[in-house]
Amino acid sequence: MLKSSRLYKIINKNVSIGCSRLQNTAPNVFQSSRQKAWQLARERYRNHEHVHYSSFLELRRKSSAPLSVIQTPYPEDWMEDYEFYEGSTDDSDKQGSSDPSVPASRVPCNGCGAHLHCSSTSLPGYIPSEIFRRRSDQELRTITCQRCHFLKHYNIALDVEVTPASYVDTISRIQDKYALAIVMVDLLDFPSSIWPGMQHVLGAKRPVFLVGNKVDLLPRDSNVYLQHVKDSLQREFVRHGGGNGLNIKNVSLISAKTGYGIEELITQLHKTWEYKGDVYLLGCTNVGKSSLFNILLNSDYCRPQASELVRKATTCPWPGTTLKLLRFPILRPSGDRVYQRFKRLVSERSEKAALDKLRRELAKETGASFAAEPAGSVGRTFEKREDVNDAFAVAGGTSPITTLNERGSEYKEARWVYDTPGVMQPDQLTPLLTAEELVKLQPTKMIRPRAFRIKPEMSIFLGGLARLDLVEITGFKKQLDYLKVFVFSSDHLPVLIADTPEAESIYKRYLGTPMLGVPTAGEDSDPQARLKRWPGLQCKEGDIVVQNEGRSDGKLQCDITLSSAGWMGLLLPGHAECRLRVWTPQALGIYKREPALIPLADRLVGKHIRYSLAYNTAKPFVFKK
Repeated sequence: MLKSSRLYKIINKNVSIGCSRLQNTAPNVFQSSRQKAWQLARERYRNHEHVHYSSFLELRRKSSAPLSVIQTPYPEDWMEDYEFYEGSTDDSDKQGSSDPSVPASRVPCNGCGAHLHCSSTSLPGYIPSEIFRRRSDQELRTITCQRCHFLKHYNIALDVEVTPASYVDTISRIQDKYALAIVMVDLLDFPSSIWPGMQHVLGAKRPVFLVGNKVDLLPRDSNVYLQHVKDSLQREFVRHGGGNGLNIKNVSLISAKTGYGIEELITQLHKTWEYKGDVYLLGCTNVGKSSLFNILLNSDYCRPQASELVRKATTCPWPGTTLKLLRFPILRPSGDRVYQRFKRLVSERSEKAALDKLRRELAKETGASFAAEPAGSVGRTFEKREDVNDAFAVAGGTSPITTLNERGSEYKEARWVYDTPGVMQPDQLTPLLTAEELVKLQPTKMIRPRAFRIKPEMSIFLGGLARLDLVEITGFKKQLDYLKVFVFSSDHLPVLIADTPEAESIYKRYLGTPMLGVPTAGEDSDPQARLKRWPGLQCKEGDIVVQNEGRSDGKLQCDITLSSAGWMGLLLPGHAECRLRVWTPQALGIYKREPALIPLADRLVGKHIRYSLAYNTAKPFVFKK
């Protein structure tokens, strides 16, 4: 009995000595590696009260700094880029001037489709009067408006006066036409990129091709992840205003960036729609309609003689780049043409399989995410152009053909593909953000999930755009310690975890700083002016309850979408339930998406980091069943 009590005293003494060593923050050369790691973790947050984790503080000491967005100012003599600008001797005229007395033309801009004019700088289709005046319709068809010119050459978006009602009025013409609707959805932002009034615009019996863009940016959690994404996309489209789903003729996943899925989409268009009527590209702003339009323009879906005469649509990261309807003529898919195209695709099949195999081996060996992204190429079967009587032989007295004559006899019975303007979805955050911030929100490579443990009464911030509070989490007859949360967003959005009672004050303290990243402080005379106009975060009415009634199988139960900022996936233990409160600006874009889009995301993160709430990041792809 005495020996056992003496043994307990020795154990208690050793434990107390160990704890006192851990609590001592003074440098000590005799500390173990674990003690040093714990001490460094405490030092990083010494001056940040109530903050338990910050991705900015964790990454600040690394040599690889986050990618900075640099806006290149446009030159003062930008009008020199135009062929028809005759120059000016007065420096004040280098920016051009408007002239309301000159009537507007009926010639559409080659980039956005708005009619060209010089009456007002705030209206779509404006070009300075120094360029517009005395130009013929033939000359105007070869130039773009000032807004499209700045987007293409200087990556700058100019504000124009276009109301959301005018967007809807422009695309409402499809209601009275027998036409196919290709509805595009951003796979990184749905259901917030699904227009809630789409059913009213299209009609209940309108044939629909549902296309999800940016599939190359989704993490690959299994070999069959694409089919799961398709099912999730169709389910959410039906749930948020897509009708009963019976009018959906095809669901496709594409990447306008890598070309994946485009050839298959064209095949389905030939097979299902054939040449029955016109085709309209519809969707919310910035889902990739104009990018798909440009690819189809140089594919087997467009008449070969028209590909070089129809200007490409203006594309950029900012919403609303297409202001009017752009179009190109469809190549009739006759039996012989379909057969010739089929022969080309079969001949390219072995080469494509070999290339996919090489990319897969490279991804396994190096961990390069670009090698694991779905990729493809878009070819042309019919390259032969129709004879145009040697249009460029000026000596023969014929004017060069530089634009498409849509009123020509060969296009009288043609079917057309229309690129429509985007509609600003009410749940999107893009109107609140600047051009630089919108670029930060766009992932440039396959999303790498970031995983964290949050305990009850903790809040996790995704930049300054979203916040999730864990109110409580309970299991079968017991209180659980933490919830595992997966963040899917751009790497430029930092993550911060803090105590919920102090979350409001922490948000105000770090808003406009690198700790939250977005939004940023303004660059004008008063840097805080924009932060004063920022609406802050508002809570969605009612708590969100998530349950896992069965045993834990390693699959995420659901996603909490956070509008344009991204989404968070939740992994609960078996027989558990949690209550959440979610915040975004004006409580926009908050939805509970079941099942999760990337249900096996737990495969894509590493082990838990000692003395931290975070997990190690890993490759955003696996090649498993």
